[in-house]
Amino acid sequence: MNTPEHPGVMDAIAKRHSVRAFTGEAVSAQELEALFQAARLAPSSLNSQPWRYKAVRDSALLQWFGSREVSRTQSWLAGAGAIIVCCADLAGYVRDSQASAFFYRDKGLIRGDTMDGIDAYVRREAEAMEAARFGAAAMNVGIANAFIMLRAVELGLGTCWVGMFDEARIKERLGLGADLRIVGLLAVGHPAPGAPGAHVRKPLEDIVL
Repeated sequence: MNTPEHPGVMDAIAKRHSVRAFTGEAVSAQELEALFQAARLAPSSLNSQPWRYKAVRDSALLQWFGSREVSRTQSWLAGAGAIIVCCADLAGYVRDSQASAFFYRDKGLIRGDTMDGIDAYVRREAEAMEAARFGAAAMNVGIANAFIMLRAVELGLGTCWVGMFDEARIKERLGLGADLRIVGLLAVGHPAPGAPGAHVRKPLEDIVL
C-alpha cells in the first residue's frame, strides 16, 4: 500500500525534481547503500551492468566540485550531502557482454538469427572506437541512475543530475582508472525548505507518435 512515507513508483516519478539547494546535512552511508542497491537492480544490455559509482562526502572535495576548476562554478554543489560520480566501466562492459553472449549460446537459451545478432553486436562493441563504446555503456548507466533518483525520493532525499564537469581533473583527483569514463555527477542531499516548481513537460500528444 502506498503511503506518504512510502510512495509508489508513479508517486516517486511525480515528486522527483532537480534539487539545487540542500540543508547541508550529510547523506549517511546507509542511505548511499540504499541508493546503490537500487542501481544494482537496474536492467542493462546483455546484463553487462557497466555502472561504477564513487561517492564523495568530504567537505573539501565538495567545495572543489563546486569550483570553476571542475564545474564552471556550480557552487551549489558544495552544499550537497554527497556527490556521486557516475562512471561507465568500458572494459567491463565489453567483457561482461561477451560472457553473457557465450552463456546464452552455450546453454542454448537463445538460438538462430537472434543469437547471431547478439554475437554480431558484441563483436561490434569490442571493436568500436572508445566514443561509440562509451555511448552504449553510458546508456546503461543512465538507466541505473534513474533508479537511484527514484529511490532517493522514497528516502526523502533530493538529487540533481549534472553533465557539465571536467572529467580529466576529476579522474586524476579521485584516482579513477583509464577504463572508467565519467557519465555524469549526481548531487544528493536533504532538500532545503521551499516548494519545488511545477515540472514543465511537453504534452503526451507531442511525444507519442
